[in-house]
Amino acid sequence: MSGFSFSKLKKAKPSMRRRLFLYMGALAALLLVTLFAVLLLLGQLKSPREELAKSLTFRMEAFQSDMESLWRNVSVMGLHLSEDMTAILEKQTTDLSKLDGDADAVERLEEAMLEPLCQYVRQADCSGAFVVLNTSLVSADSSFSGLYVQRSNAAHTTSGLLLYRSMADIGRRHDVMPHRKWAQEFDLSEFPGFTRYLESASAPIERNCRTTPLLTLPDTSERAILLTVPMLGGDGTVYGLCGFAVNQTYFSSHHVQPSGINRLACILSDSAEGLDVSKGLLTYPADGFCFVPDELLTEKPLQEGLTSYTGAELSFVGLSRPFMAADGDVEPHILTVLIPKSDYANLLLKSRLEIGGLLILLMFFGVVCCLFYTRRYFTPILEDIDHVTAAGGEAGNPFFEELLPLSDKLRVHERTITDLETERQDLRGQMEQAEADAKRLAQRRKSEIDPEEYQLFLSAYQKLGPEARTVIDAMVDGVSAQVLAEQLGKKMSTVYSYRRDIYGKVGIQGENKLQQLRICVALMRREQTEYGGSPAPSNGENAGQAVNR
Repeated sequence: MSGFSFSKLKKAKPSMRRRLFLYMGALAALLLVTLFAVLLLLGQLKSPREELAKSLTFRMEAFQSDMESLWRNVSVMGLHLSEDMTAILEKQTTDLSKLDGDADAVERLEEAMLEPLCQYVRQADCSGAFVVLNTSLVSADSSFSGLYVQRSNAAHTTSGLLLYRSMADIGRRHDVMPHRKWAQEFDLSEFPGFTRYLESASAPIERNCRTTPLLTLPDTSERAILLTVPMLGGDGTVYGLCGFAVNQTYFSSHHVQPSGINRLACILSDSAEGLDVSKGLLTYPADGFCFVPDELLTEKPLQEGLTSYTGAELSFVGLSRPFMAADGDVEPHILTVLIPKSDYANLLLKSRLEIGGLLILLMFFGVVCCLFYTRRYFTPILEDIDHVTAAGGEAGNPFFEELLPLSDKLRVHERTITDLETERQDLRGQMEQAEADAKRLAQRRKSEIDPEEYQLFLSAYQKLGPEARTVIDAMVDGVSAQVLAEQLGKKMSTVYSYRRDIYGKVGIQGENKLQQLRICVALMRREQTEYGGSPAPSNGENAGQAVNR
């Protein structure tokens, strides 16, 4: 037994080592998956594109909120400017057409308008303000009188004002110096759509507030978006247009965007196929700058809602959305926030390196844990197995006190099996002794009863009812008459009467009736056991054979 067990153990040893490596690999994988899932749930493993999209969306929301505030302020101030300029004009004249060619009348009107216009420039969120009158001192169809005042330094709101349009003497009298590119009247041919807008203007003026595309101011390099509001008389007469300008210098200085991204550009541009930077106003974060060339950038959608903007030499990644600056705008402007594509690529690379480093760290952690548990627990177990399988099975002691040598356990098992085998032999001997006793009892009873009497007993017993058979079983088993009466619910006299009748029915007579009855019942039960519960033989020969047995 012992030799067989040790040989099996020797064969199982390599398999256990293989299972050990399998278990260690499974443990390492489980640790990696668990740590990876924990980091994912804690938000440490997020898609860089998703993170960039969220960040740019947040910048877009801030940029859009700033633009809504800007143009809402300018629109409200434009309505007040229109009302004030209309009131001044109607106070000066009842018929604007009479001012055509009248320099003195135009001078008086413009001088009355100049100071209020300068106040609006200082108060409004703009770089300049203008009033275009539907009159002219010359005969040209595109020439219109009016005023245009702009901050001398758009980066500083407290700077002085410059006069771009109007009579120079009026500006000097009010400390508004004429610009070197000064002109007396507006040439509306340089402002696309102004003439058509003058002709189509109607009440209510709130619905006629419109913004222009980005345009270059005449004789300057300054680009600006204009908000125009019609000046309407009480009878619906169109006196002209007024409004405010927001140029690039003012826009980039006073609408710096809060952002944690340094190389970021925010653009307000016209709607076009692609992003036309040359037709947009740009602003940047307070401590950052992103050079965007004045060219048309082609758009291409990316993942996570991002868009790629590609130019001749530079490329960018960002977000765009339409924006209605004024209620009367026919087409929306476009708001865009973008970063250089090189920063986007670096962000992806950094994220991949971080995830790769994290996975390597997790793998290293898993391997270290596996090696630790292998050296601390599994290697000693394998060494214990080597001690058990060695010659004698008792060389050395186990590393763990809880772990008995396997040979001792095998010897315990062997002793248990030996004890069980001895007990089995004892039980077998007891069974053989019981069979011998039964044979001797059968031989003794053979001489005590006649086969014919036994056959008569069987025939009579089969005709008895259940109650009579119950009484016979009780008599054979030694149950007293009192107990039997209680079980049957009868009187003791009735039970005694049953006994007498049973002796007569089964044909048992003589002095030892109870002993004969017990012998007959014992033989009958033995037959039933031998025949598997079948009825006893009915003929005399078989009955005799039963008795002989």
